[in-house]
Amino acid sequence: MGITERKEREKKQRKEQILEAARRLFQERGFLNVTISDIAEAVELSIGSLYLYFKNKEDLYAGLACLGSQKFDTLLDEALYKKKKLTQKELVAFIEKFMRIYADYGCYFDVLMFNFKGKGSINLSDGYANTLREITQSSLTKSVKYFLTRVSPERQDKIEAARATTFVIWALLLGLTQVLNVGRTEIFSEEDVQRVIKKAALLLANVPPELSINS
Repeated sequence: MGITERKEREKKQRKEQILEAARRLFQERGFLNVTISDIAEAVELSIGSLYLYFKNKEDLYAGLACLGSQKFDTLLDEALYKKKKLTQKELVAFIEKFMRIYADYGCYFDVLMFNFKGKGSINLSDGYANTLREITQSSLTKSVKYFLTRVSPERQDKIEAARATTFVIWALLLGLTQVLNVGRTEIFSEEDVQRVIKKAALLLANVPPELSINS
């Protein structure tokens, strides 16, 4: 390996270390209660050195959102690649994985819903905005293609029906995950969480793919 390749690899590894430290601190303390100084200290860098990788705290948040979007897209790949109807057991596993991604990378879903932990809309750089847009579009396309295989071929609005079903399920998953993750242990016992997940999986297994915006 040449010097240039080694430096690029080291830079990538350092960037990943910074993102992981930021993710952990944001999760423990909340975005508003973490400073750039806290993150720099966690990875044993000076603030000036950290700025070589990320221009500010919002940039770090956007970087984590991109990681979350990639993990969610990969989860969809694993769940839908066979394009067959998912069983209740497979849906339980999918929901549990989705909840783990949300617990670690909820900032991705916050970005999608313009909820910046109480700060309002996020000003994403063009690079991060384009990355998030492309990956989210990829996730939507996979979901719509899956439901297209289940929509009656006689329908004139097959794509619209598949898109509507996709949005309904995304909304259900996001709402369920927010409630359960926030209240886990404090409000809901682990047994409660598992019961709700199983009921949600049963509901998702029977969602009619015939939904449409106008129906």
